[in-house]
Amino acid sequence: MYGRRKAKPIGFSSHDDPRRLVIRSEDSNPPPPPLYIAPPELVPVGIHYIVDLDNVEETDNDTLVRICDESLEKGEVTILNKMIHAFEPQGLTLLYLLSESHFSMHTWPEYKKIRIDFFSCDTNQNKCDRVIENLKNEFPNTIFKSKMLKR
Repeated sequence: MYGRRKAKPIGFSSHDDPRRLVIRSEDSNPPPPPLYIAPPELVPVGIHYIVDLDNVEETDNDTLVRICDESLEKGEVTILNKMIHAFEPQGLTLLYLLSESHFSMHTWPEYKKIRIDFFSCDTNQNKCDRVIENLKNEFPNTIFKSKMLKR
């Protein structure tokens, strides 16, 4: 009673009786089921990157603006508008309005931290990855953590 169960052919449940199996010719096989199409609420419309840079060496604001401009250019995104706010005595907020969505950078030099938020409704991940990769290359001696979400 507690021994091994006898294996059943694949495709049979415990209620199937192999004696009732009807074998059809290839011409009478039913058509394959339709492809699964995800409902709209499950289809991602963009890629969102959250980037944390820690242990950032002191960098002037003009250099940070240049790094962001070049990174976005390498990702071939379209900058519609750019806002820059320098804080006293230190710190910077950059905000880029992109035709693809947005990119922002906030700095805390006193803590050696930079935080970046980049969302693109262009689902071409390679394009977006070029932006992130360039940022990573520009800050070689930092602790660089990046998370990507499909949203």
